Amino acid sequence: MAETIEADSRDAGEGTSARRIARVYAEALLDVAEQKNVAEQVGEELNGLVGDMFKQSPELQGALASPVVKGAAKKPVIEAAFRGKVSDLLADFINVLNNKNRLALLAQVAPAYRDLLDERAKRFRVRVKSAVALTAEQTERLRQTLGHAYGREPVIEILVDDTLLGGMVVRVGDEMFDSSVRTRVDNIRNQLLARSSYEIQVGRDRFSTR
Repeated sequence: MAETIEADSRDAGEGTSARRIARVYAEALLDVAEQKNVAEQVGEELNGLVGDMFKQSPELQGALASPVVKGAAKKPVIEAAFRGKVSDLLADFINVLNNKNRLALLAQVAPAYRDLLDERAKRFRVRVKSAVALTAEQTERLRQTLGHAYGREPVIEILVDDTLLGGMVVRVGDEMFDSSVRTRVDNIRNQLLARSSYEIQVGRDRFSTR
């Protein structure tokens, strides 16, 4: 796997952004994970690593990402922190990043890997904010509607936000569909404020011309 990653990294070019380089490494990891039939498992491990372990131990993330600490000094830390706690494939991959002085990219590799995995599985992520928890029937209806609209399988994350008052906000990538009562209330309020400001200004203009 190390040789594959090295070749792909050279293809990425000197001026490539960190996000694109992270995607290159994520793609190499995914290729091997698919060969071993552990693609989903590795994805869950990466998400847990970045979402939980690093949040609970920011000093570990800082030590791994630090350019001051040499790779040789980081290797025993990596082995102690990850070996036996994640799959050997992911532990080996982290060592590859260390050997290439790319450990700082690990936090970006996780979402890149997830996106690539979703693309290959023909699914997409949907974040829903709702004033109240959706029923199983409502969630299924939303899943079918989105699946039909996008031609892929939606993976829906639902967050309850009582500030919405009612309705929901659905975000798919950069697209947002807002049917919340809070938005309608804010729009009406803004229209009233704008109208009031206009009427006040008109009144001032009339008074000044007298």
